[in-house]
Amino acid sequence: MNKNTGGRLAQETIELTENKRISGSYFRLRAACGVHYAKAAAGQFVTLRLLDQTEPLLRRPFSIHQVNIGSNGIPEIEILYRVVGGFTSKLSRQPAGSRLDLLGPLGHGFTVTAHTRPAAVVAGGIGVAPLVFLVWQLKLAGMDPDLITVFLGGQTRSDILCRDRFEHMGVRTKNTTEDGSLGFHGLVTTSLETWLKTADPAMIYACGPHGMLMAVGKIARSANTACELSIETLMACGLGVCMGCAVKTRSSGEGFEHVCKHGPVFDAAALV
Repeated sequence: MNKNTGGRLAQETIELTENKRISGSYFRLRAACGVHYAKAAAGQFVTLRLLDQTEPLLRRPFSIHQVNIGSNGIPEIEILYRVVGGFTSKLSRQPAGSRLDLLGPLGHGFTVTAHTRPAAVVAGGIGVAPLVFLVWQLKLAGMDPDLITVFLGGQTRSDILCRDRFEHMGVRTKNTTEDGSLGFHGLVTTSLETWLKTADPAMIYACGPHGMLMAVGKIARSANTACELSIETLMACGLGVCMGCAVKTRSSGEGFEHVCKHGPVFDAAALV
């Protein structure tokens, strides 16, 4: 497991500058945030709470989608989310000017280095959320975008997100849909396996549904390739206090570590 923890942790009130639908049930919000987010690491997350929130009781976790530094030096955070329940439904109705309670950055991020061999970035649906920031940080570290291939997977074409942002950064994208409505017809892991027949990557990064992540980890082991997985799971506190997001790892002596505190990014080889 890597130790990319980015900037310090802080709680603050932010004001939305944008909150709009980008595809189907997917939304992206933007807001100016504390200067410590300039050191946030790709793969870290935040927790949000509406100021008038009574239900749900607990804060909700979201990956950091991007951090942009304005001309005034003030960072702007972006969060990509999908409407799946009461909280995200209410969040999607918050107009620009609304205020939210933000806590972060939390957790450990991806290992970012300028690989001299190819890197694969594998996204399943909303799992793309932290991977835009990852690719941006890989480029910032000096990696040639021609060496980065992004695999975007989803059930339908409306689940294929952020293609324009990846293409703007100059990286290759390979699209896969389970219904065949866009790109390769099948699973994103099949597309990855096909690519690996002719590629020798230095690293595979992935974020998405549990089944997809376990498949990517298995593929990486078979290819003897380093792999980091960003685990998606329910997190009640986000601070490692409630112990509710435990995963079994080999690095803890066949014991348990917690996604919010020791992750959400793990070395695939460390996961049981």
